[in-house]
Amino acid sequence: MNSPTHSFLALALLSKSGDTKRNWAVFIGALIPDAAVYVWFIWQIFIKGENQRRIWRELYFEPPMQLFIAPFNSIPLFAAIALLGWWQRGRLFGKALLFFALAALIHIATDFPVHNHDAYRHFWPFSDWRFISPLSYYEAAHHAHWVAPIEMLIALWAIYILRKRFSVRWGHIVLNIFACLYVLGFILALLNLILAVGHAFS
Repeated sequence: MNSPTHSFLALALLSKSGDTKRNWAVFIGALIPDAAVYVWFIWQIFIKGENQRRIWRELYFEPPMQLFIAPFNSIPLFAAIALLGWWQRGRLFGKALLFFALAALIHIATDFPVHNHDAYRHFWPFSDWRFISPLSYYEAAHHAHWVAPIEMLIALWAIYILRKRFSVRWGHIVLNIFACLYVLGFILALLNLILAVGHAFS
């Protein structure tokens, strides 16, 4: 899934009107599994001067990067954080930890079925096993034309829930902008799906 979809889904499932600290913890937790990739990409582009083709085709799959991103996508690690947060849930930091970790686990759970050759080591540090899914959220060779419309419907559902839950005007403006982008993306994804099905039967 794309990062905005992860955020909207986690917020739709875990946020609460009027609880700003909880909502920020959910928002940050939903993004943290992708944070390592963003930091690494900025480092490679602006500090090391690498080109994007080499970054995504070679460097991403080399041991230093794979070791760097593993903790950010580890089910055992975030499960442990969630347990610690639940244990300390009566305190502000415990509650924040709990919702931070739950949001990260939602992110990981929705990544799990849609990564093929770029699958993560979700059970690090206990195992280097990766689930190589037959599906990908972005690779046409792995049925992205089926996955993309589903992702966009999930995002639109989450945005609808968030619009109903929160009444802040600037929040509605942001949600409306993303909703328009997702609707456009959904239409394009449907067209790609129709073309792919037509090609399969031609």
